[in-house]
Amino acid sequence: MNHKLFSLIFIFVLFISACNLPTGTETPTSIESIATQAALTVTAAAQMPIVETPSLTPAVDITATSTDAQSNQQPNVTNTPVCNLASFVSDVTIPDNTNINVNAGFIKTWRLRNVGSCTWTSSYQIIFDSGDQMSGPASQQLINGTVPPGSTVDVSVNLTAPASAGTYKGNWKLRDQNGAVFALSTGPFWVQIKAVTQAQEGDTWPTFKNGDSGPEVRAIQLLLTAHGHNLNVDGVFGPITQSKVEDFQTDNNLTEDAIVGPETWQKLIIQVAQGKSGPEVRAVQNLLKIKFGYNIDVDGVFGPATANAVKNFQNSKGLTADGIVGPKTWFALIDK
Repeated sequence: MNHKLFSLIFIFVLFISACNLPTGTETPTSIESIATQAALTVTAAAQMPIVETPSLTPAVDITATSTDAQSNQQPNVTNTPVCNLASFVSDVTIPDNTNINVNAGFIKTWRLRNVGSCTWTSSYQIIFDSGDQMSGPASQQLINGTVPPGSTVDVSVNLTAPASAGTYKGNWKLRDQNGAVFALSTGPFWVQIKAVTQAQEGDTWPTFKNGDSGPEVRAIQLLLTAHGHNLNVDGVFGPITQSKVEDFQTDNNLTEDAIVGPETWQKLIIQVAQGKSGPEVRAVQNLLKIKFGYNIDVDGVFGPATANAVKNFQNSKGLTADGIVGPKTWFALIDK
């Protein structure tokens, strides 16, 4: 019950009490009339609107709260331009895994786009980063002139395929005039080739497998030893040689069939020339002496006598008599 209603009832009680006091001048009021007035008073009091007492709780700044929430949901982000950054457009020459003859020179050209905010100038350089350098420069001038942001440029380096067959990959980057190194957003750009040997046109490398024997098998065993797969060199392709061939094929991502065929030969042979020594030289000497009858020592040292024997052999096979045992000379030595 609110305070106003209570006050009205209290006044009503006083009014009743006053009406019951005897006076000499007033006319007595009937009980029915007094009851009727009391009922009307109570009804009127009940029908009056209730006024709540104002709350003392501090008002909330709805506008400020809403603004702060929106600020948290949509933070202001400022993008800072990157001065030096490149993107790859295309391989102009030598796409990935292009076959290049061992020891052959080639020119690799990339097309790059300047996606940074700084202009590339003649003070910028292309530099070798990691992997297989392939006789490329450690660094060289990137361009003559300028490459503004958004423009493309063709960048070239002169390279040479390694002497042994295999897959080779070299990573390259750029460097500005202040020495800051940069490349693509994902890292360096690269050149990847497959160095291959090439025998005479139309020739096919012979195959050797378990059960074979002879100077060619002895050469296989010596070449395996040169690649770190040591075994007894006896000229017999037995279980141990088969296991070593499988290991070599695994190391070079070849089909593990334990057969020394064209692909395995191209990985197995090593170019040798005067001044070299090791099992690979012994393999050449062994073939020249046992298979072709040259009177030389099989000592693993490529000296003048071995060089002369190689040149004579090359002449007899119609090859360039340079004294270097490369892919074509190896093929002639191995060919059945």
